[in-house]
Amino acid sequence: MEALKLTRALKSNTALQTVTQKHGHVRLANYANKSWRINLDRRESGPAMIVASLDGPSTSTRYLQQKQADLFIRPLTQFHMDQNPNKDEEMVVAKLRLVAAAAADRAEMHGVLAEQRDGWNKLLLASLTNITLAALILQALPNNDSNNVVATLLYGFSTALMCGVNKIQPSQLAEEQRMAARLFRQLNTDIHTNLALPPHLRQDKCAESFLAKAYKAVLALDEAYPLPLFPGRLDKFPKIVRPTVWWPQHEQYHQTQNRRPHTDNNTTINGWSAEVEEELRGISETLKTGDIAEYVGLSRKVLGANSILAIAGPLLTGIAGALNLNGAMLSMSMVAGVLGVVGNTLSHAGQVGMVFEMYRNCAGFYHLLDSSISDTLSEADPEERENGELFHWRLALQLGRDPHSPLADSASKFAGKLF
Repeated sequence: MEALKLTRALKSNTALQTVTQKHGHVRLANYANKSWRINLDRRESGPAMIVASLDGPSTSTRYLQQKQADLFIRPLTQFHMDQNPNKDEEMVVAKLRLVAAAAADRAEMHGVLAEQRDGWNKLLLASLTNITLAALILQALPNNDSNNVVATLLYGFSTALMCGVNKIQPSQLAEEQRMAARLFRQLNTDIHTNLALPPHLRQDKCAESFLAKAYKAVLALDEAYPLPLFPGRLDKFPKIVRPTVWWPQHEQYHQTQNRRPHTDNNTTINGWSAEVEEELRGISETLKTGDIAEYVGLSRKVLGANSILAIAGPLLTGIAGALNLNGAMLSMSMVAGVLGVVGNTLSHAGQVGMVFEMYRNCAGFYHLLDSSISDTLSEADPEERENGELFHWRLALQLGRDPHSPLADSASKFAGKLF
């Protein structure tokens, strides 16, 4: 018979400790101050049943009906003992599923807005280009008053529309909504993943605490990436460039950062040791000085270029319209109009606003990893943290590194290899 793995419950008898079944019978000693006996009841008709009973003078038997084949297919966290059911925990799980459903709904809404605003960028770019080219064609026609008036009006309309488009930055709006949709989908997946894991392997062992973090994450994402265009729109040309923050700030770090950890060089508790903690502190420092600083610097450069283009385009088309009123400066007016079209095309066809938002989100991604390390290490008791080995694996995968290799690389000034 293949090994049958059952999961351990921390607070109630809703699951059992990982054990190996031999010859259809196993005895589990010292669990919740009780001894458990588990048998696989093979019956001539009907599905096989796991029979779990308390071993001792007061034996209480509970049944879990399921086909034997399903025992090796379904996650065993779905099989619950009805011994003293924890109604509070069931309510927490129900609320978590509601939060997950809300996150999935938000992801769909932001995805729709991302497509809409990407469409805005394409249509407005085409419209502005066509309007300005129409004005240039009218200027090239034989000189007459009607053509000059129409060309001037087209330049004026193009200038006003260009100012509005540069103010809202449609390509950047689309990137914000794409990022929000991805983060809400990620939150939905994280909730379902944690519900499927055994309690002792979850990121947060306390279900109520995980619920609080989950719904606060939804509210933080709503604030970081607002749905309406007005009001609440994010500043497209911030004076100070910082990494995007889309997660709730935990008070735990500020309260416990000065406590000494309960690990030393000779002990490993819940996958944590002094060596692991020291490696993570090195990664945190590398993230601050390398990855985060790099992408914040790139964001500043792209923002500077976008600011110049956002001013140059409307300014040049406005000059073209003004010079068009003077017939002697027609050539200069046409040159200014062409340069205005070029500047607007570089800004919006090149989606410079989107690039700025992408770099700022990259800095935010690494800032989130740094905060995750700080918040985890600030918990003084290793038993209350996420399992150290799982945390190492998750961090390595997020950084694009091999989980079996050390995360710290003295030869590189960057911690991340993903981008």
